[in-house]
Amino acid sequence: MKLIGLLLLVVAPTLAQGQDLPEEVIRYADIVFFNGQVLTADADKSFTVAEAVAVRDENILAVGTSARILRLAGPETRRIDLRGRSLTPGFIYSDGDNSVPAGDILKDSQWGGFTHPHLGGDTIDQALATLSFIVDREGAAGVPMFFNLSDSWASVAMQSWDITTFDEIAPEIPIAVYLDSSYALLNTAMIDLAIDKGFPADHFHLDRDDNGNYTGRAGAQLVGFVGREVRPWPSAAWFDEVAVPDAVQTLAKYARHGVTVATGHMSAPTMTVLNRLFHEGDGRQLAVRVYPGLDFLRQNPEGERYLKRIGNLVDFSLTDDRGPMVTIVGASVGPHSGSPDAAASLLTIEPKQTVIPELSPNTHGFNRWTAQWFTGLGQGDLNELQQTQTDYHNVLLARQHGWNVTGVHNMGSEAIRLAMQNVATAERQQNMYVKELWRPQGFDHNIDWIPEVFEYFNANPELRDIIRFGVSLNTGINQRDALPLGIEKVIEAQWGREGLERMAPLRMLLDNGIPFHIEGSEPDDDRRYPTWYMHLAVTRISKHGDVVAPDQVLDREEALLALTRWAARFIGASDTLGSIEPGKLADLVILDGNIMDVAIENLAELKPVLTLVGGKIAYESTSL
Repeated sequence: MKLIGLLLLVVAPTLAQGQDLPEEVIRYADIVFFNGQVLTADADKSFTVAEAVAVRDENILAVGTSARILRLAGPETRRIDLRGRSLTPGFIYSDGDNSVPAGDILKDSQWGGFTHPHLGGDTIDQALATLSFIVDREGAAGVPMFFNLSDSWASVAMQSWDITTFDEIAPEIPIAVYLDSSYALLNTAMIDLAIDKGFPADHFHLDRDDNGNYTGRAGAQLVGFVGREVRPWPSAAWFDEVAVPDAVQTLAKYARHGVTVATGHMSAPTMTVLNRLFHEGDGRQLAVRVYPGLDFLRQNPEGERYLKRIGNLVDFSLTDDRGPMVTIVGASVGPHSGSPDAAASLLTIEPKQTVIPELSPNTHGFNRWTAQWFTGLGQGDLNELQQTQTDYHNVLLARQHGWNVTGVHNMGSEAIRLAMQNVATAERQQNMYVKELWRPQGFDHNIDWIPEVFEYFNANPELRDIIRFGVSLNTGINQRDALPLGIEKVIEAQWGREGLERMAPLRMLLDNGIPFHIEGSEPDDDRRYPTWYMHLAVTRISKHGDVVAPDQVLDREEALLALTRWAARFIGASDTLGSIEPGKLADLVILDGNIMDVAIENLAELKPVLTLVGGKIAYESTSL
């Protein structure tokens, strides 16, 4: 049968010319690419480099030499001469949480039916004065208001503000000030509103002092409840005037960057925006695929109730002539660990060399799941009831119902180890409604790898088949600066140069068989093309001009795989995406040069000139 199929493919043009056959029986390719460097990414090592590709409908029809592929072209086939340029699989960005507005609405500033920028200022007092001004101008008694404080001020606010700060400003207006996605400061009116809407008054994420009075400090589950159950959806005008237009612009920019899939944790309003883009007009405003990890379990104190209502939706898709354009690839839960410039900080096994209280007042970071900032509890310290009041319990529930978790942010070494431990525990549960997952458990931002983490992975070999890791080079190599605090290179400032050198050890991950990929984020500027990430991986030259852990570089083939094939593996889509092979979706990118041969200093400058999503043009440069 295989031989007959091959013969039919080869003689198809001749038969089509000589016989009046319907196109359903035999038809030429829609597009052929030839005379190029086709980097197929069809294997984890020494992948095939071909000359040409044929595309028909939404799929790759054939890969091979230019002579062979050109035989599949008919009178109406578009022929594209690559002229020696690289043709790659479409790039997959796994940190695409904000690819559509409201992707992280849990902590967005919001009042008056619209979302707003972070609350900032040159000083913490200025930030508070700005908040007070907004409350006086926009607030109304009983109507909740939400403020996302700029990251650099979170630790100072954590130590400077409390419930009386906001009770004085807004005694009758419920106020929430987000220090990050897992910690917030609330006033009395907001706490009372949350309890009135069903949040348990005795939950350990609602902090009280020794006298039983509220302190205003809120842990992850309370933050999640306030951010979703108390927060109203933005107004219909916000969807029409902000969310949909911004989403169209961002997704078009992804296509211009050669990104054909954006994935990450995403909210319910995000799903509404995606549905509108898919159904309104010809659907082409949805320029690239978006594969969400749904946020419905994230910091949700009622996870079981939600699961009993919706069952399992993993793999449910919106599909058009390009193939699946929106596909649910898992559920999201909250992050264990913060970022290096956040108040919670990296949750690490190794302590910081230097604690900078105004940046992050801790030695090992705070566990966000356990509200360790004010409870002082790590995961191992929780009693049985407290365990059910964290996202640890939601991971267990998700697995029981057949949901994998994905888009879960972890950075520090202890967070990575806990992620593996929780997945292993979830897999050993009894009474599972789905015996085997069809997509893997996926964890993001994992940069702080130390021997204890590798040892845990190697001691639990079952993890190799069920867990995948994203690595953030933009954080692990390009250190952040907390400029309002006057602190540069925040990783080095806290963990020292030795700590920085252990971040994002790509070569070590590869050598240890850790299933990882390189994360791409939203295309916030026109510098960070996929080739920019490749350049960072193969040189490890940071934005500060130094080389971070040069022994951890990847070669160019590996860097390409880490943004395509291995990124598809992260979301369990290796059967349809991530490589150029017959039968897979025709998500393809032509770059304006040869990424394997261009001088290394010019690699980051190569840009796409054409992006194909499911065989259809998503972006085409005039220079093609």
